[in-house]
This record gives sequence, C-alpha cells and structure tokens, in this order.
Amino acid sequence: MANFFAFRSVLTMSIALAATAAQAQSCEGGAYLNPQLFSGEAASQHALAEQEMRAFMATTGLSTTPLYSIKHVDEVTSSSRAPYCWIYSNQVMGLMSGYKPVVVNSEAGQPSVLAITGAVAGGPKDPGAVALKSLTEADQLAVLDQLRRSKCLGTSGGVETEIVKAEGLCAIVVNVPPQSTVGQQGVIAKAVYEWDDQTWAGVATRAGSALKASVKGMAGRSENVHTARLVVVPTKGTSVGFGLYAHPSVPAANLKKAASVFQALSSPSKPLAVALDLGPRFSFVEPSAAQLEKMGAAIGFRK
Repeated sequence: MANFFAFRSVLTMSIALAATAAQAQSCEGGAYLNPQLFSGEAASQHALAEQEMRAFMATTGLSTTPLYSIKHVDEVTSSSRAPYCWIYSNQVMGLMSGYKPVVVNSEAGQPSVLAITGAVAGGPKDPGAVALKSLTEADQLAVLDQLRRSKCLGTSGGVETEIVKAEGLCAIVVNVPPQSTVGQQGVIAKAVYEWDDQTWAGVATRAGSALKASVKGMAGRSENVHTARLVVVPTKGTSVGFGLYAHPSVPAANLKKAASVFQALSSPSKPLAVALDLGPRFSFVEPSAAQLEKMGAAIGFRK
C-alpha cells in the first residue's frame, strides 16, 4: 500500500510538472512595437531602441529570446507560430491582440487632426497651424463640418489614427504604413498632395506635433496649398502611453514581478525613455476595468 501511495505521489508530481512544462511551451519570447517607427527614425535608431528594450525586459524575468519586431495586430494574432509571451506596444495593438494588460503608461496624450483647410486669398505663405478653439464659433463649426466630408491620413496602427476614426472626425481615414525615415512629416506631405482647391485633407497626429506643423517645401497638386489655413482639431478622447501586455499562459507570479519592475522605473536613461516612448510625466499603472473600458472605447474597440 505504501508503494501505491508513493507511486501515486510521483505520478501526480509528474503530471503537474508536465502541465507546467506544457504551459511554458505555449508561448515564446516577446514582441516589440518600436515607437521609432512612428517618428520615422532611421533603422539605426530602431536598432538602438530595440537593444534598450531587450536589456530592460531582461530585468523583468520575462523571456526576451526571441524578441520580435512587430508593426500590425495580425502579427500578434497569427496562428502560424507559437504566440509571443508578451508584447510592449500602444493601446491599439495591446487591446486588439486579446492579450492581458499588465501595466500601461498612464501619461495622457491628446490626438488631433491637422486639417489643411481652404486657401486664404492674399494670405501669408506657409502659415503656422492654429488651434480650433482660437477661431470664432461660426468658423469652428464650418471647419468641423467640412472636415467630416474630407479625407484624412494616419499612420497604420497609431493610436491617434484609431481615435480619429472612432470619433468620425473625417469622412475617411486612410492608413499609411509606418516606414523608416518617413515620420509625421511624410504623412503630412502625402496629405498636402491629396489637397486641392475644392478638397481639404487632414492628418491624424499628436496635438503637439500638429501645432508645430508646416507645409513649407512640400509639393502639392496646387500651389494654393501654401496659403491654406492649418487648423488643429482635437479629439474628444485621449490616449495612454505604451504598455506591457501578456499572453494568458504566462504565470501570474511572473507578471507581478514584471509589473513591479516597470512601476519602480523613475529615472530612465534617455535611450531607454525613447525605447519605451516615455514623456516627462510617465507613470506605469495596472489599469482598472474602468480604465480599460475607456481605453477601448477611445479607439472604437469592443470585446
């Protein structure tokens, strides 16, 4: 009888170890949505950010081998390979992938549309952008009405793009694939080419970038684009920063350790801050159910 119980104990332990091993093998490595893609930096800057990301993630205890570079949600959801154990990405890819949010940078961002509106006869050449709220109420309404009948462009997978789509600020939002050396200026250049005297164009981007934008030196189908008024139209919804999202098979204890490493981060080096897309007021938090619902609603995502 003693031998039977000993055998049963060994068998139970073997089954448990096999289950643990199977769980560990259900995902591999991690995936990284490099924020340098959205700013259009050169490949060398992408590589530097990835190097920083790999070194930082190694301190969390989560596997970094292999570390995949991703650009699209379907690269996460593809069933043609073992799933990633974790992804570090913006809220679009994080939520739409179906992965579990571990921590997100709660730093709020304000998406906007840089609207290239009508040309101003006799106006200054290549004027600076102005905020929508600086216009008269009648002008604001006119801009919003025309924008809802205009084409806008936005970086594919970008939070700003998805929020502008969800709010219907433009008649259509065309996705522009992120590329090396083609950042927001490249997207603006495409919008400038789309613009003509009868048709406005817009760009989904961050408010800070939009307010600094200019069409100077850009080629359009009409030279009148250089006297067009640039108006920055903010979205109602805001965004959060990048975050860590995990595959369901990753043990809770591992995620707890990883979360603590992110939450303890206070004075990152400049290269690491760039790699994690951190602003001056970053703060990693475990999002509540209400926060997740708000994040999803902003980009038009529903479970």
